[in-house]
Amino acid sequence: MDTCTRLFLASVSCAIVLCLFLMPSGKGQELRHFPVEEPVWGNPFPGLGNVAPGSAPPRSTMPSAVTLYAGDFGMENFSDLLPTPISTELYLARFPSNQRTGSFQKVNFNTLWVPKSGSNGLGMTELDLSAMFGLPLPTVDSPLLLTPKFSTTFFNANHWNETFYTTGLGMMWLRPLARDKFTLSLGASIFYSGDFQARASDSFRFPAHIAGIWNFNPRTRIVFGLVYADRRDSYNFFPMAGLIWTPNEDISVELLVPRMRVAQRVRWFETMAGGGEDWLYTAFEFGSGSWGSKPIDGRVEYRDLRLLLGYERRTPFGMMLGLEVGYMFDRKIEFDGRGGRPSDAVFLRLRSTF
Repeated sequence: MDTCTRLFLASVSCAIVLCLFLMPSGKGQELRHFPVEEPVWGNPFPGLGNVAPGSAPPRSTMPSAVTLYAGDFGMENFSDLLPTPISTELYLARFPSNQRTGSFQKVNFNTLWVPKSGSNGLGMTELDLSAMFGLPLPTVDSPLLLTPKFSTTFFNANHWNETFYTTGLGMMWLRPLARDKFTLSLGASIFYSGDFQARASDSFRFPAHIAGIWNFNPRTRIVFGLVYADRRDSYNFFPMAGLIWTPNEDISVELLVPRMRVAQRVRWFETMAGGGEDWLYTAFEFGSGSWGSKPIDGRVEYRDLRLLLGYERRTPFGMMLGLEVGYMFDRKIEFDGRGGRPSDAVFLRLRSTF
């Protein structure tokens, strides 16, 4: 058993322990709906979680764009550090809970495993750890989100094996405008991505983005913007565009670039920690990475397309556990201009938030 497989199995073992804690303690209850018009309870950092009813007066009558996008406008789903407007906090904002209300918001741990298959196979294992903090700039209605990150990526091929590391800080500022009908998002990051031996010019990256979020109506959000990925291939700049549509409390349709997802809530239940939800979803996404490498004296650029099925369990206090299985295709890896195309592969990904 190679090192990559051992690390992935260790991650799965930790997830099983968490899953036991999140297991329902009783029968599933009748689904409770909290429509968009429900108050969003008072919070020192709007959109970064709610506090229990009665502890503070309601501040608004509908979730703002900050509520919908603060949670995952970071990098937790992509190895390439790209800002992705995927609304993982959308439904937690629908019901009162005891989420964190201070500067510290959450910790994310994700692991991806791609087995090597065939003579042209390329195995991958990614371990990704990040946290999120929110600061008022200049007020709590315009938060500055800070996301320190560390990840490790192991590549395993027939004639090539290498380990890369990524560490740094992502920053994003959200500014609601026009009475919360429009939100401006500005992001910039500084990251080291390499093998700790490559030249600094090949390893340091400065991705950035500018985006607008328009609350077209209480159930529709429109996103548009531009991402700078700081790569050396044709994926250096690309648009960020699409919409999130929630026809009801049980369905979320996220038609976004570079990730599309359709999710269905299938159960509401009680756990030892309180009420929770089970979700099933299908998604199509773009995965990529860029690292400095000493052996090739340049950068390694990687990208692929992914089609997946996922399951997600959410409970109060910001805890989440998700498992995804998918198919990875149209893979390409370049070594400072010289490229190859690994064979297609299946993959497993474990996602967790605390």
